[in-house]
Amino acid sequence: MAGLLCCYSRWYRAALTQSAMGEFSLYRAAFSGMLAMLVGIGIARFGYAPLIPALIAAHWFNASAAFWLGAMNFLGYLLGALGMRSWRRPIHTRFAVLALMAVTAFCLLASAWNLGVVYAATWRLLSGITGGALMVLMGAAVVGRAPPDKRGRVGGITFAGMGVGITAAGLLIPRLLHFGLSATWIILGLLSLLLTCIVAWLMPPATITPQVALPGTRTLTKPIVFLFAGYSLCAIGFVPHVLFLSSFVAIALGRGVAAGAGVSAVLGLAAAFGPPILGRVADRFGFLTTLAASYFVMAIAVALPVFSGNGFILALSAAGVGAVALAAVVLTSGALAMMVPPSRLAATWGLATMAYAVMQAASAAGFSYLFHISASYRLLFAIGAMATFITAICILVSRSLAVDQSG
Repeated sequence: MAGLLCCYSRWYRAALTQSAMGEFSLYRAAFSGMLAMLVGIGIARFGYAPLIPALIAAHWFNASAAFWLGAMNFLGYLLGALGMRSWRRPIHTRFAVLALMAVTAFCLLASAWNLGVVYAATWRLLSGITGGALMVLMGAAVVGRAPPDKRGRVGGITFAGMGVGITAAGLLIPRLLHFGLSATWIILGLLSLLLTCIVAWLMPPATITPQVALPGTRTLTKPIVFLFAGYSLCAIGFVPHVLFLSSFVAIALGRGVAAGAGVSAVLGLAAAFGPPILGRVADRFGFLTTLAASYFVMAIAVALPVFSGNGFILALSAAGVGAVALAAVVLTSGALAMMVPPSRLAATWGLATMAYAVMQAASAAGFSYLFHISASYRLLFAIGAMATFITAICILVSRSLAVDQSG
């Protein structure tokens, strides 16, 4: 994790030496967003996956309950996105981000006590709500305010925080578990509080005023509808890896908790570098073109565990899924920023996040139930691969319609 943060700090210093004060503020917001995504999504949500085998082994929960708790976080994500979508008052982004990060840290600390499934579900649900709210907020506060030629780069920095968090969780959790599950939750909570304090110092003040579409205006054009369809279907392809891959390696393949966390760290490492790299590619070749090609790659990566349990193949699968699934946030928000006026971006991006969250929550619950009745991990990966292939087709249709409309 230290190496990743060092790398991003070099990018940060380079940005400062090459830009004026306006761009300086933009990069401060981007790096603040990266830390917010690290806590709200990377650690609080995706950091749960490498903990599942340990929770089962320590008899905190059985396998079905552990996976259902993961689904509760996805449900919370939906509620958070829905709440932000419905919010109509001005948002002071600095205060909102700090409050959401602080609540997330408290949820992690509260999870250190094993007081039953309902107690744990409460904190998984609440941390999902803060994560969904942060996702919508970062899309509007950072990507939406960036100049068009820098949206891919700035969005890449912001949403790479999710990958940094996944990597940190995958590398830290096996070592922290030597001190026990309770200590692991507490350390993750304290780390989140520390990062919240850094954001309090780093993030510039700003205000977002959500706009309500005027009667008779057409917000959802056909290209946007297909973009939404593809983005939401992407969740079906991502859930098997984020919720089940660690357990597949640790339990089904019998390689242990450390091996399961290791493959999760590979996913996180790819997710840390995928958004900034693909964001730069999109700045050059276009967001929809880059997104469609990326989804075809992801479909292949999701399918790999169906055919092989080889360690290298699984690492390749985790890398492909991590890089694309997290970069999809950057690419989709960037594509929307090109399709809608700035005054409507917050509401439209909130709707996209909500659509993704609905599909993610439904697929997490569905996959958990399907695993309960079938005990087959490979079936879940096969379904995810098919959904991701359909996703790529949806983006190609969106791109074709967008070209026709502009022409």
